[in-house]
Amino acid sequence: MRKPVWSGLVLCALLGCTGPKSSTGAEESQPPPATVEAPTEAPPPGEPKAPVAPDSAPRALQVTASPAPKDDIILKSVELQGDTLVARVMHSGGCKPHTYELLWSGGFQKSAAGEPQAELVLAHEANGDSCEALLNRTASFDLGPLKQRWREQNKSEHGAVELRFAGSQLTGRYTF
Repeated sequence: MRKPVWSGLVLCALLGCTGPKSSTGAEESQPPPATVEAPTEAPPPGEPKAPVAPDSAPRALQVTASPAPKDDIILKSVELQGDTLVARVMHSGGCKPHTYELLWSGGFQKSAAGEPQAELVLAHEANGDSCEALLNRTASFDLGPLKQRWREQNKSEHGAVELRFAGSQLTGRYTF
């Protein structure tokens, strides 16, 4: 039996009825969205999870000297679909558009087993959104720059790289 309190909390979270938080300081102008966000919904209990299908073209992985996270975000899951990484994320907001970028330093490390791995950072830009609704979104990223760098360094067409995500225990294996 469900308690009425939980239904009210879920409804408030979905509708963003908690309103904006108080904010201090000046708002900065932000660049246009990097990735169009698409709402995701969990399947009813007992039903299998549907494959992730991002609504927009994947944004390319960005190679930067010092990748760093921006606003708070929880990486819920990652799925590799060919050269595309599809990430399901969760964060607060609901009043302004949010953008996501996948950042990488351009270097490979070796795992304890000697396998190549890449440390990726999922950067979330909330654009000053102070609303408190809990949002679930899907963002997709093209891993072509990582594959190209690996091929240049290893002089081989095919390989595999373990993907690690800063601030998360999730990993993925990118095989090409």
